[in-house]
Amino acid sequence: MSTGNHSHVYHMPDGAEDRLRALLHACDRRGRTVILLQDHPDPDALACAAVLREILYARLGKRCAIGYGGMCGRAENRAMIDVLKIPARHMSREEAARFDIVCLVDAQPGFGNNIVPAGRRVDVVIDHHLAPKRCQWHAAYADIRPQYGAATTILYEYLLAAALPIGRNLATAMFYGVQSDTQDLGRESGPADVRAYQELFFRADKRKLARIQRAPLPKDYFRMFADSLQTCEVAGTAIVSFIPHCLNRDMIAEVSDRLLRLTGITAAVCYGVCDGRVYLSARTTSPRGNAAGRMQKILRGIGDGGGHLTMAGGQAALDEHGERRLALIRTRIFDAFAPHHTPKPLLTPEHAGSGLDCSRK
Repeated sequence: MSTGNHSHVYHMPDGAEDRLRALLHACDRRGRTVILLQDHPDPDALACAAVLREILYARLGKRCAIGYGGMCGRAENRAMIDVLKIPARHMSREEAARFDIVCLVDAQPGFGNNIVPAGRRVDVVIDHHLAPKRCQWHAAYADIRPQYGAATTILYEYLLAAALPIGRNLATAMFYGVQSDTQDLGRESGPADVRAYQELFFRADKRKLARIQRAPLPKDYFRMFADSLQTCEVAGTAIVSFIPHCLNRDMIAEVSDRLLRLTGITAAVCYGVCDGRVYLSARTTSPRGNAAGRMQKILRGIGDGGGHLTMAGGQAALDEHGERRLALIRTRIFDAFAPHHTPKPLLTPEHAGSGLDCSRK
């Protein structure tokens, strides 16, 4: 099946067994197979890849590679790969193009956040993100479900349809994928996510899960977090932060998650410069915030953005006019999330000495 759009296209067969057969049919031919993720994979993407790899090996005898184009920077995500033995690795666009069968999970072609070769007809796409209408791509088989809080939940249904035993590592990966993307079912989760979360909780290895969630953090983490706080500006009920020298783009999403917890805030946006590009992450407390739509508006004509109603991300290139581009992005962020409000610093000089003196006299 092929499409000129991102959803509403595939007449999905009724029933998980039918979907499984269609998935296997799309991959059932000779050649090397790769499962691609977004360039900077999160736990949801890593879990999806691990499940799809298990299914294709058990049913078709394929030993699939798992690749991503950027870096797995967040400490928890690196720990997930190591502790649960997920064979995901950095891969160049040229290397990805040499595979015969290409599967893309937790992302879609044309999103600008993965290394699917331009114009390449992908064999399988499984995702849960909303996409801009202008996003055009083709695939032999696709399953796009924006109503799902985690793409892992979709892959879990395929695994159940395949009637395969679920090992502890795989169960732990899936549980963490659902848990992290839905924030313990508190963000954009549906009935299917609730079922997956509950069923996988009992199968997951809690000791390994704790090792992943409490992975050691480098000093740079705290330096970048401190930088993000120094640049915070509040406008209305929105807060915006900037990391001028970001060594790990995953930090941008982490900061936006954390800032959304500030009292009185309904939208948090963090953007930062990493490897010559500017990355953005937005979070809102309500689906009415339409984070994905606002992100697309911010990056219209200069980059790519998308996501969900309460969470979104995007990126844009920086050229010789980098400062001008950053100023434009800042202006667009406030126009999108806090129109008619004047930004004010979150922290002012007097905050440095406003704490209580708890020292002993």
